[in-house]
Amino acid sequence: MALTADEVLIKIGSFGRYQFRLLIFANVLGFFWLAWPMLINTFITAEPGWRCVANSTECQMDGIVYTEDDNYNLRCNMSRAAWEFVGEYTSVVTQFDLVCDKAIYGTVSSSLLFLGSLTGAATVSTLSDKFGRRIITFTTGFLISLFSLLSAFSNSYWLFTLFRFIIGFNLGGIVAIYILISEFVGVRHRAMMGTSLWYSWTISLMSLAGIAYLIPDWRSLCIVTGAPAIPLALGFLITPESLRWLIVKGKTKEATNLCSRIARVNGKNISMEEIKLEEIREERMGDIRDLFVSRKMAIKTVITWYCWFANAMVYYGVFMSAPYIGGSMHFNFFLASVTELPAITVGIWIYNRFGRKKGVIIPMILTAIGAAVSVLLTTDDESNKGFFVGKIIMSLVWAKFWIMISFDGLYVYTTELFPTAIRNIALGTSEAAAGIGSFSSSYVIYTQRIHPIFPYGIMGLNALVAALLSMYLDETRYKPTLETVERSEKNSEKDVDPSQAATSLPHNPDV
Repeated sequence: MALTADEVLIKIGSFGRYQFRLLIFANVLGFFWLAWPMLINTFITAEPGWRCVANSTECQMDGIVYTEDDNYNLRCNMSRAAWEFVGEYTSVVTQFDLVCDKAIYGTVSSSLLFLGSLTGAATVSTLSDKFGRRIITFTTGFLISLFSLLSAFSNSYWLFTLFRFIIGFNLGGIVAIYILISEFVGVRHRAMMGTSLWYSWTISLMSLAGIAYLIPDWRSLCIVTGAPAIPLALGFLITPESLRWLIVKGKTKEATNLCSRIARVNGKNISMEEIKLEEIREERMGDIRDLFVSRKMAIKTVITWYCWFANAMVYYGVFMSAPYIGGSMHFNFFLASVTELPAITVGIWIYNRFGRKKGVIIPMILTAIGAAVSVLLTTDDESNKGFFVGKIIMSLVWAKFWIMISFDGLYVYTTELFPTAIRNIALGTSEAAAGIGSFSSSYVIYTQRIHPIFPYGIMGLNALVAALLSMYLDETRYKPTLETVERSEKNSEKDVDPSQAATSLPHNPDV
């Protein structure tokens, strides 16, 4: 009898030594190719304080002026020789004098990186369904590293911004790395396999705070974070193609050989005759029309997109709000990063204990509550240390903790909501929606200049609306993996018994 991908994984090892090695290598790739290029802008576009030059007759203020100070714009009416940046810290702002009427340019470069990610998610990721997860993962990873390095040698602001857009474009395609590793495990291990990738993301963010502190020069920082990752592209030679992708594309011989190799590494004594893979015929790959093939599929798609939009807005908005809270920029960034470590661990437990649906909805509601409390603390006396600490806890800790759980869960949830045939286009377009959210996050934070309650008010409202809409979606925990769009539309509502999920699956051809 022909076996589905889930059934054959049970025979060759749903999560054994082979998958563990793949997971470790994927975490190494994620460490260099994801977090550093995405959030290095926090430091290389930051603006240090300024002061009057000694013995200036035009500028006669004492002390250092920072971006949040009332006197911040006074230098706009002075000659450039009357004031100077403070300290050895350099950034794109100090390099190209992005102050006064050019002050918005720093925000523009960050938003264009996210715009590139949006564009890449909508285009590059589609190629992954057609040409394979492996080639797209390593091509985009190499280009991310290359242009991160080239950013250090930008001789103009606009060239720097172009490089950031290209980096973002390729970041939109590297989502294939998540698809690649999640398609090598069975039903019971999908949440752990996919979510654990974000440990490397978090550790990478934590290390970025320390590296940026030790390397105050922005050009040197770009070199240090870009160059070491270029050789990782050679990993293409040792990384296998996705097993599920090979099956869906009809590459039965390659898939069978891969199954044999996985079984051998996992210590499973299985003959080639036992690995008879199911043939899937006449399946179009990576067509966005399939996301709207029915009313139910269309509603599911739109709600999923909005959840990604809201989660990305809040997630990156929390990071971008850190400099405005006060204190050390590097410490605030580190605090927002380290909060993710327990969130990932708790998230894995929540997804498996309460399901993917509740694991996304409840954290979004708790995020909205944290944002609301942060708004209330913002409207009170900010000179009070209690309110100051409260704002940090509710924004950089509480809201960040829960939005991390929700955002991580969305990756698992989305891969299970959509069948293999369109899984990457579904996740890719969801990443595009997240790109819109992350693009808007920098401008959401900018609204604090209108009123301090706006940023967290906007983010909290979006998180709450996304949570309410998600109640329409189906639970996917312990459901068998759907391979085709046709099967998705015929999806059985029967759950797989949790106690049997790792050892047996129904032999229904429509499952």
